[in-house]
Amino acid sequence: GWYDAGDYGKYVVNGGITTWTLLNSYERLPEAFPDGSANIPESGNGVPDILDEARWEMEFLLGMQVPEGQPLAGMAHHKMHDRRWSGVPVMPAPETDNTDFNNGRFLMPPSTAATLNLAATAAQCARIWREIDADFSERCLTAAESAWQAALANPAIYAGNTPGEGGGNYGDNDVTDEFYWAAV
Repeated sequence: GWYDAGDYGKYVVNGGITTWTLLNSYERLPEAFPDGSANIPESGNGVPDILDEARWEMEFLLGMQVPEGQPLAGMAHHKMHDRRWSGVPVMPAPETDNTDFNNGRFLMPPSTAATLNLAATAAQCARIWREIDADFSERCLTAAESAWQAALANPAIYAGNTPGEGGGNYGDNDVTDEFYWAAV
């Protein structure tokens, strides 16, 4: 997934709206985004580059969903971030070393806002990718449906304050707009 701003945070809410913007741009004007137009590593694979880039983040978003059989299954973790803010010129904390209060990398708990961002974005992704990659489309649709049901079952799980000084909270205690977006 993409890093957010000038640090090593990866956020489902920010990633969701950004991915949706790319997908929506393609859906409205597909001829403006041909394969090879962005000069990215995936250029030349027969898929419009804007969709390749959206898929990069969508794969991250899918990975942030709590798996079936786990508590809060279907919900999406709000973000992943270092305990301490670390700027991009500095290497991020190792994802396997969470023992140091100042340097650990943490997966924050699920939130309803993140879950609904996943539901909305994955549903749109499923529709767009249906003719391009049916397996990926089905993964997205399954994730969207699971996220929607999880959000209905857990409508008021809000992102809390991040421990330490790492990254913004991007809190949202009114998710009516996300429910509307995901329902559409």
